[in-house]
Amino acid sequence: MSFRSDRSDVTMAVHNLIRSMKAIQESLRLWSFSQATPEQVSDCYMQFGVQFNAIVKAFEGYGIGTGDLHPIPASLRAALENLLGEDPSQAALAMYMPVIRGLLYELLQGLKAKQAAWKAAKSGPLSAGS
Repeated sequence: MSFRSDRSDVTMAVHNLIRSMKAIQESLRLWSFSQATPEQVSDCYMQFGVQFNAIVKAFEGYGIGTGDLHPIPASLRAALENLLGEDPSQAALAMYMPVIRGLLYELLQGLKAKQAAWKAAKSGPLSAGS
């Protein structure tokens, strides 16, 4: 028996992932002012990981592969570790944020590229919940 997501699974997963991406960026902004700890940034990254896994599961429920997106969380983690290895400052944030934003943008573009396949799959014959 194959698992079939309902429409709201993908929609909610994307919404939650975007929220977690914004939380990472906000925690980094706060970190740069010494108003958030590296642990708080790490907690945001961990939540991002949970939401990323939910996206993978939701798309795979429609038979849509996400392997092209799998390297992004590890690359994001590496960029965050490099940034958090610096002393908190706006200069450090400015140095690493283009890479971090680039990875988040790459993820969003990857999700956007899967949108047509998802729309086709959800309107297909198995979308009635078989």
